[in-house]
Amino acid sequence: PPTMVVRFSILVYCLALLHHNTVASFTNVKDIRRIYKHTSLDVEPSIVVGGVVASVGAVAWWLGDADNRKKRQQYAEWETKNLEYQAERERLAFVAPRKEWAEHELQQYNGEDETGPILLAVKGEVFNVWKGRNFYGRGAEYNIMAGRDATRFLAKNSLVEENDEERGVELNIGERACLEAWYWTIKNKYEVVGKLKGYDEESTRM
Repeated sequence: PPTMVVRFSILVYCLALLHHNTVASFTNVKDIRRIYKHTSLDVEPSIVVGGVVASVGAVAWWLGDADNRKKRQQYAEWETKNLEYQAERERLAFVAPRKEWAEHELQQYNGEDETGPILLAVKGEVFNVWKGRNFYGRGAEYNIMAGRDATRFLAKNSLVEENDEERGVELNIGERACLEAWYWTIKNKYEVVGKLKGYDEESTRM
């Protein structure tokens, strides 16, 4: 660390100065030899110069890195606030898992609440898709699927509401394959919070 370099440099400089003054205070050559004999640290001028250079370099580095330290501090503060924000979003969007959900119970979680959970069913499983609020929330492209069984929408790759007659037609093999792909995409992204009550597995079996 820069502080350690500065401290070491100052220590070396002080020892060198003390050594110089001690030697200069003796006029007798024997005294000088005695001092050298009993002195364990013999500081060369190059070491002193090196210490000063290191000190100046350390201070320059410390001052030059000030902007980076400030940016790192700002990033750390932003990251902390972002984690707190995400935790609060998750808390508001939480819904307790159930063993079964009736389809009409999903309706209150249709994305109209801008911070609450968003539920939809696919192939008999109910998912909380609040993390995809930009897809399923109020006014979003796939909001028609929120708060209901979205199985046939996904199978047909359609956002158009079916009439009673169309809903009575079984899905063909291509639509079932398409549904399977969507099902695994959603399952890998969102939390399962239960099963859809009364779901007919045969209606989508491959």
